[in-house]
Amino acid sequence: MPQPVPGDAKRIVVALDTGSLSGVAIDAAARLAAGLHAELQALFVEDSKLRRLADLPFARELGNMSAQHRRFDAAELDRAIRVQARQLRHALEAAARERPLIWSLEVVRGDLIAVLLEHTSAADLVVLGRTRRPAYLGVRVPSVARRIERRAMRHPVVAVFDGTAAATRALDAALALERRSKGELVVAIRAPQQEQIAALRAQVDAALAVQRRAASEYLWLQDAGIANIAETAKRRRAGVVLLPVADLARAEHEFEGLVDEIACPVVLIP
Repeated sequence: MPQPVPGDAKRIVVALDTGSLSGVAIDAAARLAAGLHAELQALFVEDSKLRRLADLPFARELGNMSAQHRRFDAAELDRAIRVQARQLRHALEAAARERPLIWSLEVVRGDLIAVLLEHTSAADLVVLGRTRRPAYLGVRVPSVARRIERRAMRHPVVAVFDGTAAATRALDAALALERRSKGELVVAIRAPQQEQIAALRAQVDAALAVQRRAASEYLWLQDAGIANIAETAKRRRAGVVLLPVADLARAEHEFEGLVDEIACPVVLIP
C-alpha cells in the first residue's frame, strides 16, 4: 500500500462500472489526489440490473469476436467482474508508482450513481468514469476504449465556473489536472446574463493569478443545463470536465445523463 501523503485531509472518490473508461478516469483521479494531497478511493460498481439479467435462464449475449449468441449466466459475469476488478487494481498500483498516493479499491453492487452517493459523505471531489459503453466486459472492444482514453488524456481540461466557493475549488482541481496535460485550461463561465460575465471572469483571473496561471480560453454558458454542458464538452473535445454542484443527491439523474453523453471523466465538486 502506498505511503501517506502529507497535507489536507481530503478524499477523491472515483466511481467506475463495467462500462467505464477506467484508465482515463483513474489517471484523472490519481492526478487530482496527488495534486491536492488527497486520499484516492476507487469504487467498482457491479450493476445490479445486469446481475438480475444474468440470473435469468434465457439470458444470452452476442460474442464480440465470434458474433455468435451464447449463454450469459452468473458464473460468467462473476468471472468478468473479477478480471476487471483485477485490472483496476493493477491500474491503481501503476498510478501509485508514478506519484505518491494513498488509495483503496472496493467492489460493490448497485446503481453507479446511487452507490456513489452512499459513499461520498466525507469526500471533497468525485470522479465519474462511466460512458455509454456495453456494460459487460465480454462485449467491450478494448482497442476502441484505449483510443478514447488516449484522446481524453490529450485534450483540454474544462472547468465550469459560476462564482461559488465550489467553483473556486473546481479551478484548483483543474490546475492540478492541467499541470500534467498539454497546459490547456478552458473555463466555461456559467451565467444567465451576459452582463455577469466580466465580473465572473475577473474572479477566475484573480484566482488563477495567485498560482501564476491563466486560462487558455473562456466560454459563456448561458444555459446551465446538463445537456448544454455536455454539448460544450463535446465541441471542445474535453479530456476532463470539472463541475461545481450545490447538492449531489438532488441532481443525481442529471449527473447520470452527463456522464452518459461525453467520453471523458466528469469531476463533481460539492
